[in-house]
Amino acid sequence: MRPLIRLYPRWWRERYGAEFGQLVADVSDGRLGWRLAVDVLRGAADAHIQGRFGMRRAFADPAVRRGLFDGLIISALIAVNVVLTNVVFPQGPDESDSDPEYIWQTLAIYALLALLLVAIGARARRRTDRLASGPVAGGVAGVVIAVLGTLTFLVVNNLFLDIVSRQHDKRVAFAASGWTSMRWYLTAQQLLGGVFLVVALAVIGAVLGLLGAALFRRRYPLSRPGTPG
Repeated sequence: MRPLIRLYPRWWRERYGAEFGQLVADVSDGRLGWRLAVDVLRGAADAHIQGRFGMRRAFADPAVRRGLFDGLIISALIAVNVVLTNVVFPQGPDESDSDPEYIWQTLAIYALLALLLVAIGARARRRTDRLASGPVAGGVAGVVIAVLGTLTFLVVNNLFLDIVSRQHDKRVAFAASGWTSMRWYLTAQQLLGGVFLVVALAVIGAVLGLLGAALFRRRYPLSRPGTPG
């Protein structure tokens, strides 16, 4: 337990460390399960954010932090998937996103993302008991996913252009575009799509987060001294 408590900022440990350590020991019966460990780690991240952005009210909202943290986790998983499907195991030169197997894969990813945004809204509601926490968390998560997803594709397209430029759909679209540089064409398309994606996922995330908040009520989690919610 002590190594995990050391992850909290010094000011937090000096003020709450002994009390929090005793609280966790009482709750865990001396054994730190993985769920409790994750809760402690999340609390450390919360404390660092509060210390650095204490004057920014947005970061003081548990729903905003819920959306930010969960959005980062989902974005990391998306980044791994992008690298695997575009670089490690890319499509063949004659395969298209409109092929049935890829359509089903895309629909499955969209469905999973929708379920995750609903879950984010539910988790935010259960921590604060405010219906508005759901759409806030879902909207923030949607923006984070859109921004980091766009950045992921920009990096992959530029670092692995030789591989990416062999994809059937990209070759066909580039040939019909009139552009002379595949690199700049893909970058421009990704940036324009990213602007739309940020707005779309913010709205979709808020709606699905509201749905999750409406379906689930508050669960009273382990409280952490000095952190709201």
